[in-house]
Amino acid sequence: MIHFSLFRRLCVGLFFGFAFGQTLGQLPTARMTAMFPLGCQIGEETEVQVHGDDLEGAAELRFSHPGITAELTNAAERKFQVRVGANVPSAVYEVRFAGALGLSNSRLFAVGLLKESRSPSDNTSKKNADALGDDSVVNGVSVVRQSSWFQVGAKKGQRLLLRVSAKALDSRMSPVMLLRSGAGERLARANADGLIDHTAQADGNYFVQIHDAVFRGGTEYFFRLENSSGPHVDFISPPIVPSLSESEITLFGRNLPDSNPSGLKAADGQALEQLTIKISELSQTAQPGGVVLPPASVVLDGGVFRLAKDGIASNPFFIGFCPGNPLTMEQGDNDIADRAQGVLAPGLIAGSFYPARDVDHFRFPVKKDEVYWLDVFSQRLGCSSNPYLTAQLVGVSKDGKESLESSKEFYDSKDNPGGREFKVANRDMSWRFQAKSDGYCRVMLHDLFNQAKDDPSRGYVLILRRERPGFRLVVHPQTVAAISKKSKTIELTATHLRKGATLPVQIIVLREGNFNGPITITAEGLPKGVELHHCRINAGKKAITAFLTASESVDSFIGDVRFVGEVTLGGREVKQAAWSSATVHRVADYDKEPVFSRLAKVCALSVNAEDAEPVQVTAAGDGPFIGLDNGKVKIPLKVKRTGEYNEKISLKIYGMSQLDKMPALEVKKEQLEASLEIDLAKFKVPVGQYTFHLASTIKGKYQYPPLNGKKTDKKKDVTYQMFSPPITLEVKPAPKPPEKVK
Repeated sequence: MIHFSLFRRLCVGLFFGFAFGQTLGQLPTARMTAMFPLGCQIGEETEVQVHGDDLEGAAELRFSHPGITAELTNAAERKFQVRVGANVPSAVYEVRFAGALGLSNSRLFAVGLLKESRSPSDNTSKKNADALGDDSVVNGVSVVRQSSWFQVGAKKGQRLLLRVSAKALDSRMSPVMLLRSGAGERLARANADGLIDHTAQADGNYFVQIHDAVFRGGTEYFFRLENSSGPHVDFISPPIVPSLSESEITLFGRNLPDSNPSGLKAADGQALEQLTIKISELSQTAQPGGVVLPPASVVLDGGVFRLAKDGIASNPFFIGFCPGNPLTMEQGDNDIADRAQGVLAPGLIAGSFYPARDVDHFRFPVKKDEVYWLDVFSQRLGCSSNPYLTAQLVGVSKDGKESLESSKEFYDSKDNPGGREFKVANRDMSWRFQAKSDGYCRVMLHDLFNQAKDDPSRGYVLILRRERPGFRLVVHPQTVAAISKKSKTIELTATHLRKGATLPVQIIVLREGNFNGPITITAEGLPKGVELHHCRINAGKKAITAFLTASESVDSFIGDVRFVGEVTLGGREVKQAAWSSATVHRVADYDKEPVFSRLAKVCALSVNAEDAEPVQVTAAGDGPFIGLDNGKVKIPLKVKRTGEYNEKISLKIYGMSQLDKMPALEVKKEQLEASLEIDLAKFKVPVGQYTFHLASTIKGKYQYPPLNGKKTDKKKDVTYQMFSPPITLEVKPAPKPPEKVK
């Protein structure tokens, strides 16, 4: 009873935290929290319903594959008839909702060859268990404080492969799945991959019980339960290859076609098969693809793959790609330093933290004055591991005499330019070093988490490569409050502009190979009337806030845009397209709840020209506004209010650190003009050119734009953050006083 009371208080606390978080949000923007059902059979169609916030004026669903289409059937209930073409590959795709309040964040939608059904609402007891057919999948929603029950028939000796998916499809649910006999006896529990692998001991009906780990429920706690005769891949080796077209990998799993016994047992005790296959024989889809990878995996090239058997695809798995580096497989007899395995350098060595407490030793040859990077990839590959590495450089003279440098220890990588919204800190490590002489690098590697249980799926790749400067970019709308320090809400990310609006966009740079130079950012595909500001990441910087501004003459738009970084490396121009990110769930308080993010296939933008930004503050004139470093500068402002926004406005300067302590400019409710005076001498603003924005927290009543082509009187109380378009300030040196005549 005490445990239930604590659980109930926790749920109530989360509810009120969530409600408070919403009160400090932005203006209404379409945000999709779920879509049900969350999949469809290839070549078939199904009616889906979209759930979320501010989904008024439903218009369309947009899928990341052109072979998946949707027709609106009920605007009020946001229902669509979805059709999946016969030529669409088995995969997990992205989908976005489009309505009067813009294009939503992305969610995931699965398609495959298994027959699809929906879990009924009353199968919350064993006697009402829903029938689960062979080679079928059922879409379900967790019920608060209850379980969902299914029954499946099996013959003696028949192998049941039951797989439940939730987190990989953006669900909040942490599923627990149990297999029970007809009498209710517990026979098996799903492993960490959501899989039950059980061979029936007798003819009869078996029962599957599914519930959330702490019995939460609702539309955001959805799952897919598969009963498949197709293959299941537990893990692959190696997880990173030098070529996606020519390399081979070995799959370890169950029910693999033409496979051999591997001699390994999975963590659930089941014997694993193995199959070596060319990567070109697998089907490939783009990320996110239904695999769970941490945001830090953005530094890896690669793709999501599946293996097919009799037309039925396996679960998806990720294969990384590191070109130009030869691959070596760990031999397994290198558990002491005297038997350290030699590895080519530059090169890759792939192994696993197996068995429990496994320790591996390696030797990489190094050359004098060469600069190298040593990287471990394991947690970034999705493994539940915590690599620990010691490295020591050993110089070898011409006569063979060795000189040892001090040994170094490496743990986690704490660098996190993505902040709370896109956390790239991870448990893997990187080390940059320069060899003082010819010799070798001696490495000892093991897993701090793998101390008790044998688990061959804990793979790793150790890479030693010569330094090569580069970078990667990630872009997402800024959702953490920039000026309201009271709010700790992280919203679902959606890039939507109203006429006259300015939207902050976070651009993260992950620098590689000791590259610290400036990066110029451009946006391709922007519609006419939309402009990107602050498009340069200065030398050494790891993130910037850029701004998208929609002018008064902008046209409505829905489409994909592409952010590109351009640098000069080694005398040549290098361009790199940015990844887009997606916040998986809304978080009311980032100090109390974990934040989950993933990569998204594209950065989508919507503009509604029929919906004006309620309060617009702009500089009167194009600027730059010029002042002397020993004086003051006045910047005339125009204030435009659309609708019921009658409170005073406190305008703070945002984006110019020298003026962080400058008091806010108060603008009364009847004012249409104002003047911003900056004391350049008082705040010691150096000579130079600056760009800043004016920002304020605005309260008022939001008037909804036309919904499905019809005007509406609907209004909503809102509190949101407003940003002005950029204002340019130029500070010039004051003239020197004339010299006194002697």
